[in-house]
Amino acid sequence: MADISKSQAAGSSAQGVAPAGAAGENVLEPLVEGFRIEARRIKDVDDIISALSPLQFLNIIKTQNSVVLVNVERRDIRKEPYLFSIIYLNPSSLEVVYSYVPDISPKKRRLEIVRYLLNVTTLLENVYFINHVQLYQVIDSILSRLFEYTASAYDEIFSRYDALKEEVERLRKVVKELQEANEKLSKANMNYKDNENDLLLRIKELESLSDEILMSKIQSWLSEHGYEINISDFARINKVSEARVEQVLNKMVREGYVTLRG
Repeated sequence: MADISKSQAAGSSAQGVAPAGAAGENVLEPLVEGFRIEARRIKDVDDIISALSPLQFLNIIKTQNSVVLVNVERRDIRKEPYLFSIIYLNPSSLEVVYSYVPDISPKKRRLEIVRYLLNVTTLLENVYFINHVQLYQVIDSILSRLFEYTASAYDEIFSRYDALKEEVERLRKVVKELQEANEKLSKANMNYKDNENDLLLRIKELESLSDEILMSKIQSWLSEHGYEINISDFARINKVSEARVEQVLNKMVREGYVTLRG
């Protein structure tokens, strides 16, 4: 594989900056992977560079035997390449080296790099003969890993969905039971309100009896019971309070309608 120094990579155009905190804070070091595909150069280096001219975001470096494509996507706090990819266009092969961050899915990163490589190879059609069998094998290997990842992720998501679905059904039953209980309470409350209104009307009726009418009832009671009165019985039968009966009796004594026995 052709060699390229870090200073050369740092000279390419950056599309972003790697996450970093205050000075001295530890930052996760990127990991590096790569793969190789057989290919045969059929044009000279200048033709290759000319074919790749539409890719202006790349830093294209010409070496003695190769063309190196450097794509720096992010840099660290020291301006060094952090997330990057390098494609070596050798006389008999295409070699790809790329970095990925430990806290990001490596499978997703591999897929991004293969997509990027396919875009590059579309421009190399007339200057390279590429072993498409090996290219398809690389793609198939990466896709199979990705499918395993997505399948396991799907299983996890489905399990969570199934659990949430059961919880939703349980909560629906609880809501239905609470609604039925609320309807029963509403009916009971209406009945209590009706009874309360009836009692309030009765109290109002009783309170509306004048002292004269109550005095007449007491006199009739005394006449019927040998001039003796049981206040509790009288109040219960006439549906008035005992306090009201005592109040009227005291009034009758003061006004001389009845006298107390010695």
